[in-house]
Amino acid sequence: MKKIQNISMIILLICFGFVIMPANAQQTENVYSVVKQIQSFDWYRTQAKLWKQELAKNNKNPDAWVNFYTANRMARITDAEIWNKEKGAYFQDLTEIVDNAEKAIPNTFEYYHLRVWDKGVFDKIQTEYLFKAQQLDPDRTEMMSNFVSYYEINRDRENMKKYCSKWFNSNDISSGILAYNYNVLNTLEDNAIIFTNGDNDTYPLWMLQYALGFKKEVFVININLIRIEAYRTKLFAENKIPAFDEENFKKDNKTVADYPQAFIKHIINNTKRPVYMASTLAPEYYSEYEKNLYLTGLALRYNDKDMDNMALIRKNYEKNLLLDYLKINFTNDLSETVVAQMNMGYLPAMFKLYEHYGLSGENEKKDEVKKLALKIAYAAGKEKEVAPWFEK
Repeated sequence: MKKIQNISMIILLICFGFVIMPANAQQTENVYSVVKQIQSFDWYRTQAKLWKQELAKNNKNPDAWVNFYTANRMARITDAEIWNKEKGAYFQDLTEIVDNAEKAIPNTFEYYHLRVWDKGVFDKIQTEYLFKAQQLDPDRTEMMSNFVSYYEINRDRENMKKYCSKWFNSNDISSGILAYNYNVLNTLEDNAIIFTNGDNDTYPLWMLQYALGFKKEVFVININLIRIEAYRTKLFAENKIPAFDEENFKKDNKTVADYPQAFIKHIINNTKRPVYMASTLAPEYYSEYEKNLYLTGLALRYNDKDMDNMALIRKNYEKNLLLDYLKINFTNDLSETVVAQMNMGYLPAMFKLYEHYGLSGENEKKDEVKKLALKIAYAAGKEKEVAPWFEK
Protein backbone atom coordinates (compact mmCIF):
# COMPACT_ATOMS: atom_id res chain seq x y z
CA MET A 1 0.00 0.00 0.00
CA LYS A 2 1.41 3.36 -0.98
CA LYS A 3 2.05 5.44 2.12
CA ILE A 4 0.42 8.79 2.76
CA GLN A 5 2.30 11.57 0.99
CA ASN A 6 2.72 15.18 2.12
CA ILE A 7 1.53 14.43 5.65
CA SER A 8 3.02 17.64 7.00
CA MET A 9 1.27 19.75 4.36
CA ILE A 10 -2.11 18.19 5.10
CA ILE A 11 -1.77 18.65 8.85
CA LEU A 12 -0.54 22.23 8.56
CA LEU A 13 -3.31 23.13 6.13
CA ILE A 14 -6.13 21.66 8.13
CA CYS A 15 -5.34 21.20 11.78
CA PHE A 16 -3.75 24.39 13.03
CA GLY A 17 -6.17 27.18 12.13
CA PHE A 18 -8.13 29.22 14.66
CA VAL A 19 -11.79 30.00 14.33
CA ILE A 20 -12.22 33.76 13.97
CA MET A 21 -15.03 34.90 16.19
CA PRO A 22 -16.70 38.31 15.89
CA ALA A 23 -15.30 40.92 18.27
CA ASN A 24 -18.52 42.50 19.42
CA ALA A 25 -18.16 42.23 23.20
CA GLN A 26 -18.69 45.58 24.92
CA GLN A 27 -18.88 44.29 28.47
CA THR A 28 -16.53 42.25 30.59
CA GLU A 29 -16.68 38.51 30.02
CA ASN A 30 -14.69 35.67 31.51
CA VAL A 31 -11.55 35.15 29.46
CA TYR A 32 -10.37 31.56 29.07
CA SER A 33 -7.15 30.07 27.80
CA VAL A 34 -7.18 28.99 24.15
CA VAL A 35 -6.85 25.50 25.58
CA LYS A 36 -10.47 25.88 26.65
CA GLN A 37 -11.99 28.47 24.31
CA ILE A 38 -10.78 30.24 21.17
CA GLN A 39 -11.59 33.89 20.46
CA SER A 40 -10.23 36.46 18.00
CA PHE A 41 -7.38 38.86 18.73
CA ASP A 42 -9.84 41.78 18.64
CA TRP A 43 -11.97 40.10 21.28
CA TYR A 44 -8.97 39.66 23.57
CA ARG A 45 -7.98 43.30 23.00
CA THR A 46 -11.47 44.46 23.95
CA GLN A 47 -11.50 42.34 27.07
CA ALA A 48 -8.03 43.56 28.09
CA LYS A 49 -9.29 47.15 27.88
CA LEU A 50 -12.50 46.40 29.81
CA TRP A 51 -10.79 44.44 32.58
CA LYS A 52 -8.14 47.14 32.88
CA GLN A 53 -10.97 49.60 33.48
CA GLU A 54 -12.36 47.30 36.17
CA LEU A 55 -8.98 47.25 37.89
CA ALA A 56 -8.89 51.06 37.77
CA LYS A 57 -12.16 51.04 39.70
CA ASN A 58 -11.11 48.34 42.16
CA ASN A 59 -7.65 46.84 42.05
CA LYS A 60 -8.54 44.45 44.88
CA ASN A 61 -10.77 42.40 42.55
CA PRO A 62 -9.07 38.99 42.11
CA ASP A 63 -11.22 37.99 39.13
CA ALA A 64 -10.30 41.19 37.32
CA TRP A 65 -6.60 40.41 37.70
CA VAL A 66 -7.05 36.87 36.35
CA ASN A 67 -9.12 38.01 33.39
CA PHE A 68 -6.79 40.94 32.59
CA TYR A 69 -3.78 38.62 32.65
CA THR A 70 -5.54 35.96 30.57
CA ALA A 71 -6.68 38.48 27.95
CA ASN A 72 -3.08 39.64 27.59
CA ARG A 73 -1.66 36.14 27.45
CA MET A 74 -4.17 34.94 24.85
CA ALA A 75 -3.71 38.09 22.75
CA ARG A 76 0.02 37.44 22.72
CA ILE A 77 -0.54 33.82 21.67
CA THR A 78 -2.98 34.87 18.95
CA ASP A 79 -0.85 37.67 17.46
CA ALA A 80 2.38 38.43 19.29
CA GLU A 81 3.44 41.10 16.81
CA ILE A 82 0.37 43.30 17.30
CA TRP A 83 0.35 42.63 21.05
CA ASN A 84 3.93 43.88 21.27
CA LYS A 85 3.21 46.96 19.17
CA GLU A 86 0.22 47.92 21.33
CA LYS A 87 1.82 47.33 24.71
CA GLY A 88 1.15 50.21 27.05
CA ALA A 89 -2.18 50.98 28.68
CA TYR A 90 -4.06 47.70 28.25
CA PHE A 91 -1.46 45.29 26.85
CA GLN A 92 1.32 44.74 29.37
CA ASP A 93 4.17 42.30 29.98
CA LEU A 94 2.73 39.26 31.69
CA THR A 95 5.20 39.12 34.56
CA GLU A 96 4.59 42.82 35.19
CA ILE A 97 0.88 42.09 35.55
CA VAL A 98 1.60 39.32 38.05
CA ASP A 99 3.97 41.55 40.02
CA ASN A 100 1.26 44.21 40.23
CA ALA A 101 -1.28 41.59 41.28
CA GLU A 102 1.02 40.57 44.11
CA LYS A 103 0.88 44.13 45.47
CA ALA A 104 -2.91 44.35 45.13
CA ILE A 105 -4.10 40.84 46.05
CA PRO A 106 -1.25 39.05 47.91
CA ASN A 107 -1.83 35.70 49.56
CA THR A 108 -4.88 34.91 47.42
CA PHE A 109 -5.59 31.83 45.35
CA GLU A 110 -5.80 34.00 42.25
CA TYR A 111 -2.37 35.54 42.79
CA TYR A 112 -0.71 32.15 43.35
CA HIS A 113 -2.52 30.82 40.29
CA LEU A 114 -1.16 33.64 38.14
CA ARG A 115 2.36 33.25 39.50
CA VAL A 116 2.42 29.53 38.72
CA TRP A 117 0.82 30.04 35.31
CA ASP A 118 3.37 32.70 34.43
CA LYS A 119 6.43 30.65 35.35
CA GLY A 120 5.38 27.00 35.47
CA VAL A 121 5.98 24.50 38.27
CA PHE A 122 9.48 23.36 37.50
CA ASP A 123 11.40 24.84 40.44
CA LYS A 124 11.12 24.94 44.22
CA ILE A 125 9.66 28.46 44.47
CA GLN A 126 6.92 27.83 41.93
CA THR A 127 6.06 24.56 43.65
CA GLU A 128 5.60 26.47 46.90
CA TYR A 129 3.11 28.79 45.18
CA LEU A 130 1.29 25.75 43.83
CA PHE A 131 0.77 24.24 47.26
CA LYS A 132 -0.11 27.59 48.84
CA ALA A 133 -2.96 27.83 46.33
CA GLN A 134 -4.03 24.29 47.19
CA GLN A 135 -4.20 25.15 50.88
CA LEU A 136 -6.51 28.08 50.15
CA ASP A 137 -8.89 26.15 47.89
CA PRO A 138 -8.07 22.50 47.10
CA ASP A 139 -11.10 22.01 44.85
CA ARG A 140 -10.52 24.80 42.32
CA THR A 141 -9.94 23.42 38.81
CA GLU A 142 -7.71 26.22 37.50
CA MET A 143 -4.55 24.53 38.75
CA MET A 144 -5.41 20.89 38.14
CA SER A 145 -3.14 20.79 35.09
CA ASN A 146 -0.27 22.13 37.20
CA PHE A 147 -0.72 19.41 39.79
CA VAL A 148 -0.91 16.72 37.13
CA SER A 149 2.29 18.06 35.53
CA TYR A 150 4.00 18.23 38.92
CA TYR A 151 3.14 14.64 39.83
CA GLU A 152 3.93 13.35 36.34
CA ILE A 153 7.37 15.01 36.44
CA ASN A 154 7.96 13.35 39.81
CA ARG A 155 6.45 10.07 38.57
CA ASP A 156 4.12 10.00 41.57
CA ARG A 157 1.50 7.63 40.17
CA GLU A 158 -0.65 7.57 43.26
CA ASN A 159 -1.19 11.31 43.15
CA MET A 160 -1.49 11.23 39.35
CA LYS A 161 -4.46 8.92 39.79
CA LYS A 162 -5.87 11.08 42.57
CA TYR A 163 -5.67 14.36 40.62
CA CYS A 164 -6.66 12.92 37.26
CA SER A 165 -9.74 11.40 38.91
CA LYS A 166 -10.52 14.64 40.73
CA TRP A 167 -10.14 16.62 37.52
CA PHE A 168 -12.28 14.16 35.56
CA ASN A 169 -15.04 14.27 38.19
CA SER A 170 -15.10 18.08 38.07
CA ASN A 171 -16.30 17.98 34.42
CA ASP A 172 -13.82 20.77 33.71
CA ILE A 173 -12.54 19.18 30.50
CA SER A 174 -14.97 19.10 27.58
CA SER A 175 -16.53 15.74 26.77
CA GLY A 176 -15.65 16.45 23.13
CA ILE A 177 -11.96 16.78 23.97
CA LEU A 178 -12.11 13.57 26.00
CA ALA A 179 -13.89 11.76 23.15
CA TYR A 180 -11.22 12.84 20.67
CA ASN A 181 -8.44 11.61 22.95
CA TYR A 182 -10.28 8.36 23.65
CA ASN A 183 -10.26 7.79 19.90
CA VAL A 184 -6.54 8.56 19.77
CA LEU A 185 -5.79 5.93 22.42
CA ASN A 186 -8.19 3.37 20.97
CA THR A 187 -6.48 3.46 17.58
CA LEU A 188 -2.99 2.79 18.98
CA GLU A 189 -1.46 -0.66 19.21
CA ASP A 190 -1.07 -2.13 22.68
CA ASN A 191 2.08 -1.03 24.50
CA ALA A 192 2.61 1.84 22.06
CA ILE A 193 4.57 5.05 22.56
CA ILE A 194 2.91 8.28 21.42
CA PHE A 195 4.50 11.72 21.21
CA THR A 196 2.19 14.60 22.08
CA ASN A 197 2.56 18.36 21.97
CA GLY A 198 0.34 20.40 24.30
CA ASP A 199 -2.46 20.48 26.85
CA ASN A 200 -5.39 19.07 24.89
CA ASP A 201 -3.52 16.13 23.42
CA THR A 202 -1.73 15.16 26.65
CA TYR A 203 -3.74 15.80 29.83
CA PRO A 204 -6.89 14.07 28.52
CA LEU A 205 -4.82 10.99 27.61
CA TRP A 206 -3.46 10.83 31.15
CA MET A 207 -6.93 11.43 32.54
CA LEU A 208 -8.32 8.49 30.55
CA GLN A 209 -5.43 6.30 31.67
CA TYR A 210 -5.35 7.21 35.35
CA ALA A 211 -8.99 8.08 36.10
CA LEU A 212 -10.66 5.46 33.87
CA GLY A 213 -7.89 2.87 33.55
CA PHE A 214 -8.09 2.92 29.75
CA LYS A 215 -5.01 1.82 27.74
CA LYS A 216 -2.76 2.31 30.74
CA GLU A 217 0.13 0.53 29.03
CA VAL A 218 0.52 3.24 26.37
CA PHE A 219 3.55 5.43 27.04
CA VAL A 220 2.51 9.08 26.55
CA ILE A 221 5.49 11.38 25.96
CA ASN A 222 4.85 15.10 25.97
CA ILE A 223 7.60 16.61 23.83
CA ASN A 224 7.82 19.69 26.07
CA LEU A 225 7.93 18.01 29.47
CA ILE A 226 10.56 15.53 28.33
CA ARG A 227 13.03 18.41 28.01
CA ILE A 228 13.34 18.26 31.82
CA GLU A 229 16.41 16.09 32.38
CA ALA A 230 15.47 14.53 35.74
CA TYR A 231 12.02 13.61 34.43
CA ARG A 232 13.43 12.26 31.17
CA THR A 233 15.94 10.09 33.04
CA LYS A 234 13.16 8.50 35.12
CA LEU A 235 10.95 7.87 32.10
CA PHE A 236 13.70 6.24 30.09
CA ALA A 237 14.79 4.04 33.00
CA GLU A 238 11.21 2.86 33.60
CA ASN A 239 10.77 1.99 29.93
CA LYS A 240 14.20 0.39 29.44
CA ILE A 241 15.41 3.11 27.09
CA PRO A 242 19.08 4.10 27.41
CA ALA A 243 19.82 7.48 28.92
CA PHE A 244 20.01 10.37 26.48
CA ASP A 245 23.62 11.47 25.89
CA GLU A 246 23.34 15.13 26.84
CA GLU A 247 27.06 15.85 26.57
CA ASN A 248 27.45 14.60 22.99
CA PHE A 249 24.25 16.40 22.05
CA LYS A 250 25.70 19.71 23.24
CA LYS A 251 29.08 19.00 21.64
CA ASP A 252 27.33 18.87 18.27
CA ASN A 253 26.34 22.53 18.79
CA LYS A 254 22.69 21.62 19.10
CA THR A 255 20.26 24.12 20.61
CA VAL A 256 17.12 23.83 22.70
CA ALA A 257 15.09 23.91 19.49
CA ASP A 258 16.78 20.65 18.42
CA TYR A 259 15.73 18.69 21.51
CA PRO A 260 12.37 17.35 20.23
CA GLN A 261 13.88 15.86 17.07
CA ALA A 262 16.76 14.40 19.08
CA PHE A 263 14.47 12.78 21.66
CA ILE A 264 12.25 11.27 18.96
CA LYS A 265 15.29 9.86 17.15
CA HIS A 266 16.75 8.50 20.40
CA ILE A 267 13.56 6.68 21.31
CA ILE A 268 12.92 5.30 17.81
CA ASN A 269 16.47 3.89 17.79
CA ASN A 270 16.19 2.36 21.25
CA THR A 271 12.78 0.74 21.54
CA LYS A 272 10.91 -2.18 20.03
CA ARG A 273 7.56 -0.70 20.99
CA PRO A 274 5.26 0.74 18.30
CA VAL A 275 5.93 4.48 17.99
CA TYR A 276 3.32 7.07 16.98
CA MET A 277 3.26 10.83 16.47
CA ALA A 278 0.00 12.52 17.46
CA SER A 279 -1.47 14.42 14.49
CA THR A 280 -1.26 17.52 16.71
CA LEU A 281 2.53 17.25 16.95
CA ALA A 282 4.41 19.94 15.02
CA PRO A 283 5.58 18.33 11.72
CA GLU A 284 9.09 19.78 11.96
CA TYR A 285 9.72 17.52 14.94
CA TYR A 286 9.45 14.38 12.83
CA SER A 287 10.37 15.64 9.35
CA GLU A 288 13.43 13.36 9.29
CA TYR A 289 11.13 10.35 9.43
CA GLU A 290 8.27 11.45 7.21
CA LYS A 291 8.96 8.76 4.61
CA ASN A 292 8.58 6.18 7.41
CA LEU A 293 5.34 7.54 8.86
CA TYR A 294 1.96 6.09 8.05
CA LEU A 295 -1.36 7.67 8.84
CA THR A 296 -3.55 5.24 10.80
CA GLY A 297 -6.34 7.53 11.99
CA LEU A 298 -5.53 10.27 14.49
CA ALA A 299 -1.82 9.52 14.67
CA LEU A 300 1.12 8.66 12.45
CA ARG A 301 2.73 5.24 12.93
CA TYR A 302 6.49 4.98 12.50
CA ASN A 303 7.60 1.89 10.57
CA ASP A 304 10.89 1.28 8.81
CA LYS A 305 9.14 -1.12 6.41
CA ASP A 306 6.20 -0.59 4.07
CA MET A 307 2.85 -1.22 5.73
CA ASP A 308 -0.76 -1.38 4.59
CA ASN A 309 -1.95 1.70 6.39
CA MET A 310 -5.18 1.91 4.38
CA ALA A 311 -6.36 -1.31 6.01
CA LEU A 312 -5.57 0.21 9.42
CA ILE A 313 -7.35 3.46 8.60
CA ARG A 314 -10.46 1.55 7.55
CA LYS A 315 -10.35 -0.78 10.56
CA ASN A 316 -9.95 2.12 12.99
CA TYR A 317 -12.67 4.22 11.37
CA GLU A 318 -15.21 1.40 11.17
CA LYS A 319 -14.46 -0.41 14.44
CA ASN A 320 -12.44 1.64 16.91
CA LEU A 321 -13.64 5.24 16.67
CA LEU A 322 -16.55 6.63 18.69
CA LEU A 323 -18.11 9.01 16.16
CA ASP A 324 -21.57 9.83 17.52
CA TYR A 325 -20.33 13.00 19.23
CA LEU A 326 -19.26 14.30 15.79
CA LYS A 327 -22.76 13.86 14.42
CA ILE A 328 -24.80 15.46 17.18
CA ASN A 329 -24.04 17.26 20.43
CA PHE A 330 -26.60 17.66 23.21
CA THR A 331 -24.41 19.78 25.51
CA ASN A 332 -23.73 23.50 25.67
CA ASP A 333 -19.95 23.15 25.46
CA LEU A 334 -17.77 26.05 26.57
CA SER A 335 -14.96 24.49 24.54
CA GLU A 336 -16.96 24.18 21.32
CA THR A 337 -14.41 26.19 19.31
CA VAL A 338 -11.52 24.09 20.60
CA VAL A 339 -13.32 20.81 19.94
CA ALA A 340 -14.14 21.96 16.41
CA GLN A 341 -10.45 22.60 15.72
CA MET A 342 -9.35 19.29 17.24
CA ASN A 343 -11.91 17.39 15.18
CA MET A 344 -10.17 18.58 12.03
CA GLY A 345 -7.64 15.90 12.89
CA TYR A 346 -10.06 13.30 11.53
CA LEU A 347 -9.95 14.73 8.01
CA PRO A 348 -6.68 13.37 6.58
CA ALA A 349 -7.90 9.80 7.20
CA MET A 350 -11.37 10.70 5.89
CA PHE A 351 -9.86 11.93 2.62
CA LYS A 352 -8.15 8.57 2.17
CA LEU A 353 -11.31 6.66 3.10
CA TYR A 354 -13.34 8.67 0.60
CA GLU A 355 -10.94 7.65 -2.17
CA HIS A 356 -10.80 4.05 -0.96
CA TYR A 357 -14.57 3.63 -0.76
CA GLY A 358 -14.87 5.13 -4.24
CA LEU A 359 -12.36 2.69 -5.70
CA SER A 360 -14.02 -0.27 -3.99
CA GLY A 361 -17.50 0.77 -5.17
CA GLU A 362 -18.85 1.32 -1.64
CA ASN A 363 -20.73 4.46 -2.59
CA GLU A 364 -22.95 4.58 0.50
CA LYS A 365 -19.90 4.61 2.79
CA LYS A 366 -18.20 7.09 0.47
CA ASP A 367 -21.11 9.52 0.76
CA GLU A 368 -21.32 9.01 4.51
CA VAL A 369 -17.66 9.87 5.13
CA LYS A 370 -17.92 12.94 2.87
CA LYS A 371 -20.98 14.17 4.74
CA LEU A 372 -19.32 13.79 8.13
CA ALA A 373 -16.06 15.39 6.92
CA LEU A 374 -17.92 18.44 5.62
CA LYS A 375 -19.83 18.69 8.89
CA ILE A 376 -16.52 18.73 10.79
CA ALA A 377 -15.11 21.34 8.42
CA TYR A 378 -18.20 23.54 8.71
CA ALA A 379 -18.02 23.50 12.52
CA ALA A 380 -14.41 24.68 12.33
CA GLY A 381 -15.11 27.38 9.75
CA LYS A 382 -13.03 25.50 7.16
CA GLU A 383 -15.68 24.23 4.73
CA LYS A 384 -14.34 26.30 1.80
CA GLU A 385 -10.87 24.88 2.30
CA VAL A 386 -12.03 21.28 2.70
CA ALA A 387 -14.80 20.98 0.08
CA PRO A 388 -12.35 21.03 -2.90
CA TRP A 389 -10.72 17.82 -1.64
CA PHE A 390 -13.92 15.98 -2.55
CA GLU A 391 -14.07 17.54 -6.01
CA LYS A 392 -10.70 16.22 -7.19
